[in-house]
Amino acid sequence: MAGGKQTARQQMINLMYLVLTAMLALNVSAEVLNAFKTVRDGLDESSTNLDQTISKTMEAFQKSMETDPGKTKEWYDKAQQAVKISNDLSAYIKGVKEEMVKQAGNINPETGDIKNNDDLDVASRIMLNEERPSEAKGPEMKKKIREAREQLLSLVKPEDKERIIISLDAKDAKDKSWENAQFSSVPVTAAVTILTKLEGDVKNSEVEILKYLQSSIYASDVKFDKLKAVAVAPSSYVLVGQPYTAEVFLTATSSTLKPDVYAGGSKLPVDADGIAKFSTTASSVGEHTWGGKIVVVQPDGTTKDYPYTAKYEAAAPSANVSADKMNVLYIGVENPVSVSAAGVPSSKVRASLSGAGSLSGGNGKYIAQVTTPGQVTINVSAEINGKMTNMGSRLYRVKQVPPPTPKFAGLSTGRVSSAAAKAQPGVFAVLENFDFDMKFSVTGYTMYVVKKRTDPIFESVNGPALTARLRQALASVTAGDKITIEDITVRDPKGNSRRLSTGVSLTVQ
Repeated sequence: MAGGKQTARQQMINLMYLVLTAMLALNVSAEVLNAFKTVRDGLDESSTNLDQTISKTMEAFQKSMETDPGKTKEWYDKAQQAVKISNDLSAYIKGVKEEMVKQAGNINPETGDIKNNDDLDVASRIMLNEERPSEAKGPEMKKKIREAREQLLSLVKPEDKERIIISLDAKDAKDKSWENAQFSSVPVTAAVTILTKLEGDVKNSEVEILKYLQSSIYASDVKFDKLKAVAVAPSSYVLVGQPYTAEVFLTATSSTLKPDVYAGGSKLPVDADGIAKFSTTASSVGEHTWGGKIVVVQPDGTTKDYPYTAKYEAAAPSANVSADKMNVLYIGVENPVSVSAAGVPSSKVRASLSGAGSLSGGNGKYIAQVTTPGQVTINVSAEINGKMTNMGSRLYRVKQVPPPTPKFAGLSTGRVSSAAAKAQPGVFAVLENFDFDMKFSVTGYTMYVVKKRTDPIFESVNGPALTARLRQALASVTAGDKITIEDITVRDPKGNSRRLSTGVSLTVQ
């Protein structure tokens, strides 16, 4: 079966199904016929797991409908169609299977298997019915499977259909129809197992379509891949005794998108990170307002304007406090902070930290070390005319170091060459776009190698290095194969562990 995650048990069951089907041609013993029950039990368990995946996906759709119905509704409606298509076909297959079991004597309560599991007539009579072909279920089922396949694929955008692979199909052979190939002269236990596998194929195909539809909700959004912390205050100048307030938040930019930024009627130059810089000279004391717009090209080619305004104040000398890196303090690293007071020598300026942490240093250069997420305040005073004077304070947000980005062959998503995939020693985690030199080590992960027309190979690993089994699996990857890495755990230099919420998803080219 294709799509979804397959456990080792499920892979074994699929292999047993193929072996047992082949052995039927040898007219083997009853033990082999009875083994089909084991295969059916495994397939039923796999279908149960897929039902749980479908249920969780639809719950995620419903939450998206609550938070962003405008973007979600189109895809949620299609997801509901996919569920109905799958349920209708599953119900039909289940009905045929129940009729087949009934005509074979029902289930033996002592063995839990079909009473006449070696009956060679039941499957042919129900599915082919040479005496009354119009009543044969085989051609009808083939038609329903093909229709369901087309209906599911119709929910996919035409340009995306090549990358969506679903296992549900009923193809005729060159010299034999699909229904004859599946149900002609086979014991009823094999026919029931074939129908159980078809039920699993329906669920697998439903999962693949639902995953695609869910990923399409925000596919047209502009993708931002760089974050920066910013502190914005209504005014950078306050008098002694006045409160100081600031808004501290994250801004996002895109490394692949270069917006047009305007201040007034003038276009500003934009750097490689998509950031424009505005400069002017204040001609008078007081508050000054300026603004403009940012023009962004959307993924569909249209443009959208984002107007903005800002203020600054030209005033007499005041205290100035700024974190050297991103105006935010991070737990577990040394945060350099520069402190100065206009018109006052650095040797006369003092700084202290209020909150969970400490501030060390002097002469205008300090190191802030913080321990608890939240906020801290840096207070500044200066010796003026032999007297210590309060020069103001500034509030900072305290945050954990952001999680690193997992990498395999230097990539997290996209396409990787087969040569690069085969040459990799393991999985790594890189802290991208972060100003501090901090390294994380990978302590564990689960890798899936999904090759065309074969069952996925997967293994959970301790540490960053690939196992011999995974190296062997990667040694034969070809274009179109998938490499997925999930459940990644990392450790920082201080020994603290965390589980990453993102993984690696690559396609071999």
